[in-house]
Amino acid sequence: MNLETSSNFRGVFKRGDVVAGAKRIVVKVGSAVIAANGKLRPRVIADLAYDVSVLLHQGHEVVMVVSGAVAAGYAGLRYLAPPNSVVKRQASASVGQYKLMTLFAKAFSQHRVEVAQLLMMEDDFSNPRRFLSARHTLQELIGSGVVPVINENDALAEDEKQIGDNDHLAAWVTNVASADLLVLLSSVPGVFKNGCDGAVIDEVPADVSVDGCVTAELSATGVGGMKVKVAAAKLANSWGVPTIIACGRSQGTLSAVVKGETIGTLFRPSAAERCLEARWLAVQQRACGALSVTKEGCEAVYNGKGLKPEEVVSVNGTFGIGDRVDLADEDDRVFATGLVSYDSSSVAKMCGKSSDAFQDTLGYVYIDDVVHSDDIVLRAAVQEATEIVNV
Repeated sequence: MNLETSSNFRGVFKRGDVVAGAKRIVVKVGSAVIAANGKLRPRVIADLAYDVSVLLHQGHEVVMVVSGAVAAGYAGLRYLAPPNSVVKRQASASVGQYKLMTLFAKAFSQHRVEVAQLLMMEDDFSNPRRFLSARHTLQELIGSGVVPVINENDALAEDEKQIGDNDHLAAWVTNVASADLLVLLSSVPGVFKNGCDGAVIDEVPADVSVDGCVTAELSATGVGGMKVKVAAAKLANSWGVPTIIACGRSQGTLSAVVKGETIGTLFRPSAAERCLEARWLAVQQRACGALSVTKEGCEAVYNGKGLKPEEVVSVNGTFGIGDRVDLADEDDRVFATGLVSYDSSSVAKMCGKSSDAFQDTLGYVYIDDVVHSDDIVLRAAVQEATEIVNV
């Protein structure tokens, strides 16, 4: 289906219905928004900090993915323009990254908000152990009221095409952070119908292509561009996350977006895609083992809590941190699946013990749960997701 043949879709669901209840939001800010001609824009960064602080005050949780390190750093290396070579881009990012974070930290401090810097790469999402580590670190930061500010680890990036391309990174972050909404802030108001200016496409249904409305034109720093943003939006949609591309140069954009106002271009996931996060967690890999769980543990998991070591009766199989394990009740019926936070030998040592015994038994404490609540999917949810996807 193309954009022209999707007119019947428009108006069936209000935009507010899509963003309503979006508690955790990933906000990606392009370098064209916060940097120009090799100079960061403190005023724009201050406006963004204010907007994010307003969302925090309203009860939202925000994770930021920020570009601009290359744009902020190349002048410091006496380059006359944003470089094209890989090594020079990596060097520019190294110079610009701390400048970027210094300004963000200063801007957020005006609202008594702490920020944290995380440098990530795509390998962090494909490696189960690093995925789980990133997930738990983000959960701890968010739960403490800190705003994570994520950038790609450009100085060590192995894929030259990805250096400075944080749109793709932002899409992956929505998955690791279990986000409800992705907002890609750009220098343009959305996806133009004619590809370069004029009217903006209000929304794009899941089965609609806008390839004819975008070009491969890159940003001033040599990466990004609308084609990349659209691809990132579709990737986030595949995790069930609605995505909005909007202009980030005006204060108040984020508040308008979460209110459901018609601003920017909304990429809407299908009902099936909205179930895919649970399905992905359950079937991304075969279970490496199983944990037999007490009645109390079953009840805790059904009530949305994590699995404590005292609720584990026995360990079956050999697995490492971040591997998938099935959770079985006292009758050996699998009722849930999840990503385990400790390896099999460590869980076996902790069976039946209190979380307070982690330090004495293992010599360290990762988290208090053997399987964190955010890393558990109930079997019923898996079955429902599979049924919807197969319709």
